[in-house]
Amino acid sequence: MESMTVKVVGLTTTDEEQIKKITKEDYELNGGHSANICYTQKSYDEILAEPIEKTIERANGNKENKHHSVFGHDNIELYFEGIPKIIAMLINNEKEYNTSEKSGRYTTMFGSEKENELYNKWKEIFINEIKREYPNEAYLTDKMITKKAMENSRYLLSVFMRTKMKYTTSFRQLNYLYDFTCKMISEDTTNPLKCELKPYLEEFRDTLLSTGFISEGIREYRNRSFSLIQDDNSFDDQFGRCYSVNYDSTFPALADLQRHRSLDYSLSLKEDRDFYVPKIISDKSDLVREWKDDMNSVSTFPQGLLVNVNETGKYEDFIMKLYERLCTAAQLEVCDITKETLTKYVKSLELSELKSNKKILEEMKKFTIGARCTFEEFDCPSPCKFVKGIILTRKI
Repeated sequence: MESMTVKVVGLTTTDEEQIKKITKEDYELNGGHSANICYTQKSYDEILAEPIEKTIERANGNKENKHHSVFGHDNIELYFEGIPKIIAMLINNEKEYNTSEKSGRYTTMFGSEKENELYNKWKEIFINEIKREYPNEAYLTDKMITKKAMENSRYLLSVFMRTKMKYTTSFRQLNYLYDFTCKMISEDTTNPLKCELKPYLEEFRDTLLSTGFISEGIREYRNRSFSLIQDDNSFDDQFGRCYSVNYDSTFPALADLQRHRSLDYSLSLKEDRDFYVPKIISDKSDLVREWKDDMNSVSTFPQGLLVNVNETGKYEDFIMKLYERLCTAAQLEVCDITKETLTKYVKSLELSELKSNKKILEEMKKFTIGARCTFEEFDCPSPCKFVKGIILTRKI
């Protein structure tokens, strides 16, 4: 039997001089070479040696017959500055990517002058409230308290707040994102979020075009578009081998959740306008009132606005999510959403008479004790020893 071999035939480069030499035509040509693998007995070296005209003809044929997977081998790394947060969420919801984004939990975020003023005001309020609630908690160092305060203050900033990110995706997917953007711009809609988003989408479309890697003919043909924002994404909750659940969430929580990537997420606006209230102030009526008044004053779409989220996936992937999100280090809102979904899941399985669901129930019960450090098969690399975090009753 012939033994297995491998040959590295492509690598991402960060060398600026090399980047200047690469064009979309190079990637189209590589697509033509990749397509030939499917149709010939030739070796890869023989494929590369064929006349360039023949390869280009094949690449164009693949565009026309919509066999675009051959254009997915080459990755492009993009560094965005000034990208609106909501557009970062749009493209992060499309699965085929890697992203490194400025964190609202670890760094100071900036919005309009008024947003910045309120951000700093509430940052100080949260610092004081955390210290008052947990005066002797070793886990909550001054640095950690400031981080938790920033995590909550960012709710006041608009979803159109500018941020920065590195985003890597395939040549094919980049062209699909361009196509999705054009579709959303031309969509006839009364959805307030989509309407307010359109000028930013036009800017994003032109920004993608400026990369030089948008190719005629590589367009999404299966009636797909951006999947994040729906006019109505409410479905009945269901739990079994696969599950679908709806819950209220803010934009930052959803942005954190969608990065899990094995699960599907979408949002729709709620009929009643309401905001997330951080737990650290939720039992103080005067602060709650002030928080909501300030939230209402900054933007039509502050990040703390509650939206309806639908989450859909397989139970194995939900369990994988538990290993990531049931933790003191996780964003509190995300941790709470995950815990509430787990409770719903277990209750639904307990009521089910399906044999397969009983098997899933036994598996799911292993994760109902507390944070991930209580899971039998998890060894925490940096134990927090924060008891209220471990038993999932923390307020921050």
